[in-house]
Amino acid sequence: MIIKEIDFLKGIDFDVMEEIANICSEENYAKDTVLFEQGEKAERLYILEEGTVKLVIKNGGSLIYSLTEPGEVFGWSSMVELGIYTASGVCATDLKVVRIERKKLDKIFDLHPDAGNTILRRLGGIFSQRLSRAYQDLLFTRGEDTTPSYG
Repeated sequence: MIIKEIDFLKGIDFDVMEEIANICSEENYAKDTVLFEQGEKAERLYILEEGTVKLVIKNGGSLIYSLTEPGEVFGWSSMVELGIYTASGVCATDLKVVRIERKKLDKIFDLHPDAGNTILRRLGGIFSQRLSRAYQDLLFTRGEDTTPSYG
């Protein structure tokens, strides 16, 4: 996968994109490998190339969110101030990803704040879509006559 083709990075200045490409590493993981644990310090951002990753949230019960599409981003908690993974990332199949170290990406964003702002806004959009889908899934499991409460 060419990093420049990933949706959430499109439109970033070419020189900045080159800097980001230089800090990326392509990694392969076997099925059932745990990439990170919920509650752990978030050190890496991942971009899916091949396979399926499960994001597992446990709090009494559990919620599983699967990512299967090349280019999908996960481990976004590494990009926010708290920097704690909100889910565990588990390989549902053998997995191929692009991995980006938080500290290295932060250095690039310190030098190019406009690019950092653009990427953080796009990650916010990804988060918003996933949260909306989770709401829909929860409402579906409760039944069609349930009125949602967003407050």
